[in-house]
Amino acid sequence: MADADKSIYGRKVFFINPSVSFEQQVIERLRLMEYEVYAIDDYRKAKPLLRKNADSICFCIVESQLTLKGWHNFIKSFEDENVFAPLDIGVLMPPLPDEKKANFIAGIQLDAGILSLGQDSETLFHEIVKALDAKEAKGLRKYVRADCLSEPQADLLWLKDNRMFKLKIIDISSVGIAAKLSPGQANAVFINQIIEGVTLNLKSTQVGVDIKITAIKSAGDFLLVVIMFNTSTTPDAINKIRGYIAENLQEKLRSSLRNSDLDRTDYEHIDS
Repeated sequence: MADADKSIYGRKVFFINPSVSFEQQVIERLRLMEYEVYAIDDYRKAKPLLRKNADSICFCIVESQLTLKGWHNFIKSFEDENVFAPLDIGVLMPPLPDEKKANFIAGIQLDAGILSLGQDSETLFHEIVKALDAKEAKGLRKYVRADCLSEPQADLLWLKDNRMFKLKIIDISSVGIAAKLSPGQANAVFINQIIEGVTLNLKSTQVGVDIKITAIKSAGDFLLVVIMFNTSTTPDAINKIRGYIAENLQEKLRSSLRNSDLDRTDYEHIDS
């Protein structure tokens, strides 16, 4: 991705080896703040995924799976492939004696920084946000969006004059939706229309929202309807939508790995 694109669209953020508590206390909060964040539970999955997303920010959580030496060698090995040149790597690590920490970071490039897991969770969270902002994680993009066209169940429906209207969702963010409307239903909506009591079916989740139609455009064999969530939609509903978006993106990430080989390198026995 060119620097100009990076500044506009932002960057994906990966955390390798997060604990359950870290996901709850940090990753979920970052998603609510509209960072595009992914969790990689096994370091062996990291390189196959990051090769496809090399212009990203990646934090290794140095707590388990590998020893300090193993993590050092793992991080150092990214320098061996040109594809990873745009990748910014950082570490989150437990408190260590100065000499041990110096040995760990010697000779490895950590452009996203070194953060201590020993500090309180609130301080750590703000340090991570600061590091992400320094690396333009958000860019100018305000909202993370999920593509729903391949999702079997992603639609919105409402009842009007004893008639049920159902639109397929094309994509969704926490502020609005792009949806498909058949030409035969063209009279179902109009620009600036406010519709209350709409149900979003998002996979296994149903969310009640109020919407406003902001644009209707011809898109070949269907009409593209641009929809914004009305201000009367509850914060809880918006957070459920954010949760769906995060799971949608994470599932696409998992799917991209299914045909990829795991990294079988023995990082514990590489001479640094």
